[in-house]
Amino acid sequence: MDRCCLSLLILSQLIFCVGTSSTTDAAETEPLTIKEINQTWQQRRERLQAMRLELSQETTSSKLPYMKSNIHDEDVPLTAAETRRYLQEQVEYSTRYSLLLDSPRFRCRYWGRHPDLQLKEMYNHDMTLTTDGQTAAHYYLFRETTHATIFKDPAEYRIFFWANLSPLCWSLLAGDPCTETSLDGFFPQNQIKQIQGIDCTVLEKTDKSGVSRLWVAPRDYECVVMQYERLKSGRKYFTFQFQYSNNMESGPLPTTWEVKQYQFYENQNYLTYASRFKVDSIKSNVTIPIEQFKMKLPPGAHVSDLRKPNPQGGELNYIVKEDSE
Repeated sequence: MDRCCLSLLILSQLIFCVGTSSTTDAAETEPLTIKEINQTWQQRRERLQAMRLELSQETTSSKLPYMKSNIHDEDVPLTAAETRRYLQEQVEYSTRYSLLLDSPRFRCRYWGRHPDLQLKEMYNHDMTLTTDGQTAAHYYLFRETTHATIFKDPAEYRIFFWANLSPLCWSLLAGDPCTETSLDGFFPQNQIKQIQGIDCTVLEKTDKSGVSRLWVAPRDYECVVMQYERLKSGRKYFTFQFQYSNNMESGPLPTTWEVKQYQFYENQNYLTYASRFKVDSIKSNVTIPIEQFKMKLPPGAHVSDLRKPNPQGGELNYIVKEDSE
């Protein structure tokens, strides 16, 4: 083979290699489809189920939500000057969580020293939310007395919403029909965006109340949600951002996440709520007896039972005389 032919052969091979490399790189950076994400999420949930978690939370909140209402659930009128003042003034508190997750069964206890309405005092907050998949309940201790509400249907009670743990659902239970983390209405955007150095698919959903965006990691990172953002009227309303560590057996697991909420007032965007959650311990693929999801009430607990009609009308209220489940 003469030198000219050899040069042409080498050149053609180089062109083929470069073309193949470019095609591969392009394929790796293409946005994921909804189907791919849902399949990966389902595989991840099936592998992790069930889980035990311990969390700690540090929160800084503006004083406004506490000053706008009182213990009688009545709105307190505030002047513009008072509203601006309480938007900027802050209160801080800490919370601990102990959770059992075995969908559709969930149990969450959270406790700490929390501010009271009107910020008159800090009180000991201790609440448990639980569902065995058939009945949901919450109960809390207030001034040495347990108060409980039992719901007829678990769907009536948003356990993670009340525990401020909706970010946890996106991080560990995304796509689970019990956690309101469906991708219905979301559409992948054309361009890949980086979060923490990871090329992410950006999903967006628009509805009458605003725009939601999700940043989803590639399949080799199990499509975990790196960030969630909600906008109202084109302005940032709240964000969740997650940090993960890669576990040899369980894959990427959350270590911390941050929640930030904003309020637009008088042409300014105020940061009104900021929380940092830390995962103190997490164990996946464990066995949790169903009895641990049952409600247990001490004698003297005040109960509102929405499962049973009250012959006199309204909800059925009673006081527990003996240990009850």
